[in-house]
Amino acid sequence: MSRYESLSVFARVVELGSFAAAARELDLSPAMVGNHVRKLESWFDGPLLLRTTRQQALTDLGREVLARTRQVQAGMDALDEVASREGQLTGVLHISAPLGIGRRYIAPALRIFASRHPNLQIDLQLSDAVEDMVRRGLDLAVRSGPLLGNEASLVARILVRQNLFLVASPAYLAQHGMPRRLDELMVHKTVRYNRYGRPRSWYLQSKGEIRKLDPPTVFMVDNVEALYDAVCDGVGIGWLPEYLVLQALRRGTLKRVLPSLPPHVVDTYLVWPASKTPSLKARMAAEHLLRSVAEVFPGPMSPRVVDLDSGKTGTKKSGSPRRRQHPM
Repeated sequence: MSRYESLSVFARVVELGSFAAAARELDLSPAMVGNHVRKLESWFDGPLLLRTTRQQALTDLGREVLARTRQVQAGMDALDEVASREGQLTGVLHISAPLGIGRRYIAPALRIFASRHPNLQIDLQLSDAVEDMVRRGLDLAVRSGPLLGNEASLVARILVRQNLFLVASPAYLAQHGMPRRLDELMVHKTVRYNRYGRPRSWYLQSKGEIRKLDPPTVFMVDNVEALYDAVCDGVGIGWLPEYLVLQALRRGTLKRVLPSLPPHVVDTYLVWPASKTPSLKARMAAEHLLRSVAEVFPGPMSPRVVDLDSGKTGTKKSGSPRRRQHPM
């Protein structure tokens, strides 16, 4: 049980908020996590955490030890990078992505990256849930829609731009008719993306303006793949990304609804915490993803760096105006 290992365990206890959560993530018993913390408290001759049955808080000594621990971890990351320069990438790369784009584009690109770096372990977590990167210990994450920066201070690069289309199955349209105007959507059945128990509004461009719509919803789910399945089954009209519906539109198993409306554009970002310098493996994986996904993803890409705290956007002179973003 090295002191560095104990410091790392202590940092994850603080970041995850409990001994139990740290034990689950690190594949340790809660008793072993407690032993690590007690070893540090013996070393520093004082309590690092004030613990009750419901919560824990850092002591003044604990805050100082945590700050020093992060400096030590940054130093170890820098040493790992030096070692990696002389050989191959090592360690674990933790990355999360939404299920749809993650399975279709991120995972294939990372499989190629893994084949080039056999000593690197990639931990890809596919979920539509937006999680705190620091708490989850993520090196990189893929996020779609507006980034508020409320989970941590983040740096972002635009990975791809997604066109969103209104679509429905021929069976649904045969039964309920094809809407001819935007307002007619309010009398149709729809399927919508759900997060936190509420369907997300639709933002559709008509006559040069963005209109927010909340049509009647008969099915909502927090996963775009499941939304796609519901639309294909004739449950209702959906608002889905082009990459997901492109082949079905070509086959005729889905039809565009109100095709004269321009598609809505949502940026998909590759993000990482601004609080620490990305490791060499994270930087190399990010560049690989930005290049590889753009080559196969339908639609243009505009590589820009975004400061999420200030809302300012730096660009590599793409000449493309920034569009207002809305979540799905």
